[in-house]
Amino acid sequence: MTKAKSVVTLLLLAQLSVSKHLFATTVSVYGLEAMPYCGVIDGKPVGIAVDILNEATKYGAPNFKFSFDVPWPRAILRVQQSKNELVAIIPFTRSPIREDKFKWIAEIMPTEYRFYTYNRASPIQSIDEIKNETIGVVHGHAIISMLEKLELKLDSGAKTAKTNALKMINKRYNIIADSDVIVLYSWKEIGQSTSDLQQGPSIGAIKRVYIATGLHFPDNVAESIFDAVDTMRNNDQVQKIYDKWLRH
Repeated sequence: MTKAKSVVTLLLLAQLSVSKHLFATTVSVYGLEAMPYCGVIDGKPVGIAVDILNEATKYGAPNFKFSFDVPWPRAILRVQQSKNELVAIIPFTRSPIREDKFKWIAEIMPTEYRFYTYNRASPIQSIDEIKNETIGVVHGHAIISMLEKLELKLDSGAKTAKTNALKMINKRYNIIADSDVIVLYSWKEIGQSTSDLQQGPSIGAIKRVYIATGLHFPDNVAESIFDAVDTMRNNDQVQKIYDKWLRH
């Protein structure tokens, strides 16, 4: 074998080795039960974020392994403190308080936070009229810090949006605050008509929900995820996933 052929062979073997390594890469993803973004149904991880990431693997992103059994505050801390580990978190809302503590890999979808009521004489018109009422929010939700700045009284005991909605129906509190997408989905999940759900004021600007990682997450893996999701957004694959979960 000539020297030139030997060099070519070595380069091909090196490329094959890199390809095998990338193919074998698996990112462990901590998830919150927050359907339709993500959750577990019949023992399997499902939802918008799960579908987007699993589909992204076909476009050059790594494989993803989802875990929903780690308490949300602990999952956030693990991801934030990770050192080069392949761990990520979904669905994670981008906010000023979180901005420089995480690496924002790829947007899942936009959302808007609002107050919602049920069986109230009239929908909430302003925040001033609920200053003395308790607001139900999901434990560990990004919205908590926003509501605390408004000096509102909170009950953050609900572990899921579905539980939060049920507590409002059962009069544990009369108001809930959450993402529009999550509230509408969970309301249907508990067998209620969305026409009975009263929409109140929005809370802050439109938010962006992401797959996020710690600051030390490898850049090359992050780029492969971003590029894959970006391609999917441009070829309407992301929109098809939205339609699957949001059109009823």
